[in-house]
Amino acid sequence: MTTADERRRIGALLQTERRRRRWSKPEMARRLAPHVPDQCPDRETLISYIKRWEAGKVSISERYQFAYAAALGTDIEELFGQKTAAGPAPLAAVDVLRLPHSNGRPADMEYVETLRETNQALVRLDALHGAGDVLPLAARVFRTANHKLATGAYVAKVERDLMAAAGETGEIAAWLAYDADNQAASRQVIHEALELSRAAGDRDMELFELGHLAMQSLHLHRPAEALRIADRALAGELPARVSALFEIRRGRALAQLGDESSALSAFAKAKNALSESISPRDPQWAWWVDETELTRHKAMAHAQLGQWNRTVPLREQVVLACRGEYLYGKLDLAQLLESLMQVRDWTRAEEVITDIAGIADAIAPGRTANLLRRIFAQIGRTEGVPSTVSDAAAYMRGVLETTTSEAAPR
Repeated sequence: MTTADERRRIGALLQTERRRRRWSKPEMARRLAPHVPDQCPDRETLISYIKRWEAGKVSISERYQFAYAAALGTDIEELFGQKTAAGPAPLAAVDVLRLPHSNGRPADMEYVETLRETNQALVRLDALHGAGDVLPLAARVFRTANHKLATGAYVAKVERDLMAAAGETGEIAAWLAYDADNQAASRQVIHEALELSRAAGDRDMELFELGHLAMQSLHLHRPAEALRIADRALAGELPARVSALFEIRRGRALAQLGDESSALSAFAKAKNALSESISPRDPQWAWWVDETELTRHKAMAHAQLGQWNRTVPLREQVVLACRGEYLYGKLDLAQLLESLMQVRDWTRAEEVITDIAGIADAIAPGRTANLLRRIFAQIGRTEGVPSTVSDAAAYMRGVLETTTSEAAPR
């Protein structure tokens, strides 16, 4: 029988391998099903198993171990044996990271291939360590590749491939800067990445970058800008998942502009688009555009409209759906706490603060930490807050200052 620590180690590894391939949990279930011997459970049951396995709540029986190995195309011993090191590896020890050469040699096809491998490694490192730790490395890789393009230090025949790979690197670096709440850097890099992807004719990555730019415009409260980006994208023929993404961006922008009716109409269009199955036309990156993402942004829209009572149940849904997820789990909890504070549900707010306290050491500097600081400070200024809640908020402010200052780069 496996120990709790071993279950968590294996769960973290399975989650990392799934995310490295950019598969959602439903996609993981779809790929597992053909390899499960005897009778495979239905799709929803299999997804629930995947959630519990990745959270380390239950052991994985041998029949599913073999299915995982087959679906991931790896050796069963590498996944479930003792050869895999426990826990996330330090940055320097991650063997998938082989940086492109920066020794003055002209970029060739080997450089391009290594750059693409590095892009995948950066995504994996983000899942393991968070944006703040990985951002300096991603920025350096992007600047090096972009400098080669700007100075002509490349073999002519690889120009388009190099631009496409560098555009992808820029998107990753821009996301990391966004999540680390370095918005100026993110905005600069995403514009540079967008130019490269357009020049390379990489329409899929260009759409991803436009989606990022619209997202950041909303974060910076520039709704008219976000709306123009979304409308221009939707003017063309888009795959269903991409169309859903830009309808979500439209809905958020219209909510910020105070147009509730049009915002809800945009979200309804997004929901309709999401009802279609993922098709070969959908870009590889579109796997995360799903019902949970739609619910997350509907909640943000209602919050921006001041409709906090409608926000709370939506954010409860998201937290439940993303329990144990690295990418959004912490931020979703923080946003739920914000909503509970606004409706003065102090009993539930205290429960959420307790949940946040349990993961405080994993909250790095960035968007989540900054939002929590604002929430805890506001709780401290609000009259009529039960002492247990105000004391917990004050305590967590101190904990957060300690953990995020220790995690900050020196």
